[in-house]
Amino acid sequence: MKIAILGAGSLGSLLAGFLAEDSQAELMVHSKGDHGAMMVAKGLKIVGEAEVHIDANQALFTLDEIGLPEQINGSMDAILLTGKSNSIAPLSSLAQRLLRPNGIAVCLSNGLGHAETLVDALGPHRVICGTTTYGAWRPEPGTIHFAGRGTIVLGRLQDGPSQVDVQPLLDAFTRSGLACQWSEHGPAEVWMKVLLNIAINPIAALSGVKNGELLQPSLFSAALETMLEGARIARQERVHLPDDLALERRLQEVLQATSENHCSMLQDVRAGRGTEIAYLNQAVVERGERIGVRAPMNQMLSAMVEALTPSSNQH
Repeated sequence: MKIAILGAGSLGSLLAGFLAEDSQAELMVHSKGDHGAMMVAKGLKIVGEAEVHIDANQALFTLDEIGLPEQINGSMDAILLTGKSNSIAPLSSLAQRLLRPNGIAVCLSNGLGHAETLVDALGPHRVICGTTTYGAWRPEPGTIHFAGRGTIVLGRLQDGPSQVDVQPLLDAFTRSGLACQWSEHGPAEVWMKVLLNIAINPIAALSGVKNGELLQPSLFSAALETMLEGARIARQERVHLPDDLALERRLQEVLQATSENHCSMLQDVRAGRGTEIAYLNQAVVERGERIGVRAPMNQMLSAMVEALTPSSNQH
């Protein structure tokens, strides 16, 4: 099975480290910048919860600044998009070039709208939803720190591929040691991840605290209200979600399980990088506006994060 990972930063490189161990997979890893150049030259090193080194000749490492060989056009059985949210549109165009007619594509990046972007580029018959809770960060170019095991959930979209169609990719994940499951309700899975992200990321980023500190009553109340605003909009879109009490319990569980984590948005703010707020809280606000449902907490948090990092406003 030929699998391409496009936008291989921390998450994509971590998945590449696992998938390269599957003898039945032919792997392409596409990245950019110093990290991508180091992988092309010397391969990929995984440290942390697993120690893995992938030689440069164990996969086809490609660099965005150089481009792709023509002979791989239309050859990929599956494509995983793992880049930052504002890179998904150009990566979708690249997927259109690489994916075979009956191949499968999935975006595992945080945020709303990525599956729709892929559908516009590839057609609904080649697109599934995806989320993941695997954790990774990059200490230096060419090296990924594996910070925490999680789960990959792949899910069905309306008019999209079935579990039978996706089974070869699920099997490749399983052979590689990645925990993976299938859902018949893809949009609900994406929305659940988004609800957690909109509740945790901006408040942790603005407060400068670890996830666990959001369990303090005042911060938790703000996080929960932000989450429930999003849930009201999702339900108006006919997305089936647990009730509010179950959502509250889920938020508490995640904050407890990730209590020592500094979320990615906090890391971005501290580094002066653009954030994914436009594809999280601001995207929730925009979806609410379309159906006449206000989301004032999400609007306020979005404005505050964008004021800290103006370059993040690239929706």
